[in-house]
Amino acid sequence: MKLTGIQMLQLDNFASRNNIRFIVLFGSQTQALSQEGSDYDIAVSLKGGKSFMSDFDVYSQILDGLSTILQIAYEKIDLTDLDNANILLRYEVTCRGKLLYGDELEYLELKSFAYRDYIDAKRLFDLERDLIGKRQKMILESLDKIISK
Repeated sequence: MKLTGIQMLQLDNFASRNNIRFIVLFGSQTQALSQEGSDYDIAVSLKGGKSFMSDFDVYSQILDGLSTILQIAYEKIDLTDLDNANILLRYEVTCRGKLLYGDELEYLELKSFAYRDYIDAKRLFDLERDLIGKRQKMILESLDKIISK
């Protein structure tokens, strides 16, 4: 997604009025994977780490503003609260996302934090994956026994 100068100015004004720290486009729209009809995954971080997901008015205001400025139908926008995203999602957003609004140095600090957090938890994710794989194998073996009877 390429923003025009006017859109960048509108985004700057909108973010300032709404205490937004970062706006990040991520997912298929930032890679060569998007197709016609694909949604737009947008992560937003508010100043002070406040969550907007539990406040319908704030959520609606952010969604409506982004829809208008970026000229995307609001139903095609999937908003994510970057400050309250789980470790994997935060890593995905900061690793592959495109910063649309925010201080680049502050965003680099967030990227660094997200990476360290992900690396610290990676062993647990690997263990979880292995345990799920073993559990799936046990279930398949049990199903095979039932079907064989």
